[in-house]
Amino acid sequence: MKPTLKQWLQVAKNFIIELPLEILAFFVVPIVLLFLKESDDHLPGCFRWFEDADDYYDGQSAAINGDGGWRRDHFPPPKNRTYFARLCWLLRNRIGYFSVKYLGVKVLDVQPASVVTQGDVLITQNKGRKSGFCKVECRLKDGRERFCYYREIRYTGFLSGFYCRIYVGWKLMDIAGANSENWHEFIEDGDKKVLKTVWAFHPLKRVKQ
Repeated sequence: MKPTLKQWLQVAKNFIIELPLEILAFFVVPIVLLFLKESDDHLPGCFRWFEDADDYYDGQSAAINGDGGWRRDHFPPPKNRTYFARLCWLLRNRIGYFSVKYLGVKVLDVQPASVVTQGDVLITQNKGRKSGFCKVECRLKDGRERFCYYREIRYTGFLSGFYCRIYVGWKLMDIAGANSENWHEFIEDGDKKVLKTVWAFHPLKRVKQ
């Protein structure tokens, strides 16, 4: 089931709010990073909107220095604290702090019984091997409604090695398949506490077999 008009309007609202900040990040972040020390874990207070959410991995803040996967696969410590590594991280994860603080969905605010999942809950692991979708809807304790729509469309013909990926709404795929009985599995240590907004459209991603 595709998003409703109301849900598309929610996506449009987030897009209008976040796009100017995301564009601004490409100008602000490269300059601000010039003034940081290697030991710093955050951008200066007035620029924190442009860093990533403040999660910790192995006792280190990921705000400007990358999460565990980033450090493992791209910039092992101490290289993750260099100017170039921080720049790559912050431009890849633009305005994560802003998204979490002002627009994100706190998992503990979700009413477990309100979570409705349609489609393939494992579609994010598909990597384009076949077409499929998943839609997750929920209601927060204050009555607001949130949703996500994730879809992969496998091309045919000469583009058969590629697929289109669509992900809009909030990153509720992290709670896909949740309900009142299994809710404890989604709020364990290590699970995300806040789910960011998302409006991603990748028309030509390579299929991973």
